[in-house]
Amino acid sequence: MAATKRTPDQVMRDQASIAEMYLKGFRMYEIADARGLSMNQVKYDLREVRKRWRQSSVRDFDAHREEQLARLDLMEASLWREWERSCGSPEAEELEKGKKSDGPPQTGDPRYMTVMLNIIERRSKLLGLDAPTKLAPTNPDGDEPYKQIAPDEIDARIHELLAKLG
Repeated sequence: MAATKRTPDQVMRDQASIAEMYLKGFRMYEIADARGLSMNQVKYDLREVRKRWRQSSVRDFDAHREEQLARLDLMEASLWREWERSCGSPEAEELEKGKKSDGPPQTGDPRYMTVMLNIIERRSKLLGLDAPTKLAPTNPDGDEPYKQIAPDEIDARIHELLAKLG
């Protein structure tokens, strides 16, 4: 029996759902079972999603970096929804329940913004947007500043080592 043909809208919905489940760590067979699709269809759709991730990148990033960026996007979208929910006024909730609140409007939970900043910092590092960190050169142990050797000292050392080899 032939599989039913999906509409372009259904393909996009399936691919969005597959991408979200994949980024949440679901295995392909779990995605196939949950979406009612064959394993081959999930593999194909995931390949198409990865192509879109690659095409939407400004630079040609490797697949792992693209997945990490997409995962950060998913986390950020979820955090924004939770932030908005945490900003909801208690009056709106209590009006739904038929009660009146005398308290001030509720402000958002700052923990969401802390995590959001961490996501933004991580994304900036992955994309190389941060200015390079300046490091002071040291010896291999890291306990003394690096001392540059003059070219004539290098030549003398080379001749010394060659003489030892004989």
